[in-house]
Amino acid sequence: MTACRLGQPYHRMYLAAFLLDFSVAVSFTAMPFFIIERLGGGAALSGTVGAVQMAVYAFGCLASAGFVSRASNSLYWAVGGVGGFALLFLLVPWVRTSGLCAAAASAPFLGLALAWPAMQAWLGQEPDVKTRACRIAAFNTATAFGFTLSPLVTGPLYDADFRLPFALLAALCIAVTGLILSLIPKTPGSRHKPGDEQPVDETGSVLIAPGLLYASWAATFTANALFAAVRSVYPLRVEMLAADGSLMLLRGFRPALFDAVGPATAYSWLAFLLSLFTVICFGVMGRTRVWQGRYAILAAGQLAAAVSFLFLGRTRSLAVMAACFAVVGFNFGLCFFASIYYSLAYAQTRHRRVAVNEGVLGAGGFAGGIALGHAAEYLGIGAAFQWTPFLVLLAIVVQLLLRFGFPSKQAASEAGQSR
Repeated sequence: MTACRLGQPYHRMYLAAFLLDFSVAVSFTAMPFFIIERLGGGAALSGTVGAVQMAVYAFGCLASAGFVSRASNSLYWAVGGVGGFALLFLLVPWVRTSGLCAAAASAPFLGLALAWPAMQAWLGQEPDVKTRACRIAAFNTATAFGFTLSPLVTGPLYDADFRLPFALLAALCIAVTGLILSLIPKTPGSRHKPGDEQPVDETGSVLIAPGLLYASWAATFTANALFAAVRSVYPLRVEMLAADGSLMLLRGFRPALFDAVGPATAYSWLAFLLSLFTVICFGVMGRTRVWQGRYAILAAGQLAAAVSFLFLGRTRSLAVMAACFAVVGFNFGLCFFASIYYSLAYAQTRHRRVAVNEGVLGAGGFAGGIALGHAAEYLGIGAAFQWTPFLVLLAIVVQLLLRFGFPSKQAASEAGQSR
């Protein structure tokens, strides 16, 4: 176990990360119900919108990898990205067609593609390896807490008035913008303070086998595909079960409370656990080292999540759903934390690799949303979720080929190359 020192100015970045992911989760929680109830869409449309959002995010991250890293201070890009995210999302409540909805809900993710890599690379400047791991853990925990708590607020807000979540999103982004601006030196010619843009410090670099890095990226792709599926497609199953009165707490037991809450509120409980267990995973990984360099742990997490999809395709029990969401959330935390840790391992390429990692993350969200959304539309949600584990097994085979296709002896030469 390692002790973490999380003092100034890092707590402001953690708070910004919490509020930004809180606002992102507002959009993710509200959008499926907006599509279902306001646009009359189904699983295919909801999954497609979620997929397009992730595709835009992936493209934006990869496209920004070069020019953002050359900025005098990349946090200026983060400020612009957060502002763009909020302003564009405010258009969503006013659209009335599926095409305009997809455009209005997806364009904001170009802003996030500028913000997240810049914020993560800012943390990666820490030269001490153990301290850097702790700060990555704190940052990721803050983001996951945002995802955890947001649905509990968003669900009831949406059930009260569908426009309220979008107003909350805008207010949160204003606060995030102020926090990030406070981290930028006020005098252009001033020397850096802890956390400002610094020259490359090679002393904080560690060698990571290329195969392990690439396999962790592929694992993050798979984990976020599963995460996106339960986030953008599974709300429709909750909506359907709630509508016909067959949503149970346990088999044969339906509390009277279930008749008093809307489906968005019921789903918010599941979304809370999804991100809560991501938080728990981040906390564990930030304070332990047993997972480092061990791909088998990532494979085990993905297999557990795959088994959860078998249950999600069949159950009507909210308690069983909750357990499955917890496993999916923990697996996402496991794969994502490992991949960002490995991406920041070498100082010279940290922004490029973080941008690639975020691009892979977005691509996984695209694949999960569009594949499960359309499969659910044509096969039914139950069948689509029960077939998913076979795709996860195929993904693990690909990851194994990546893991052992790039020998560890290449790590030294890889470390000196830009990704």
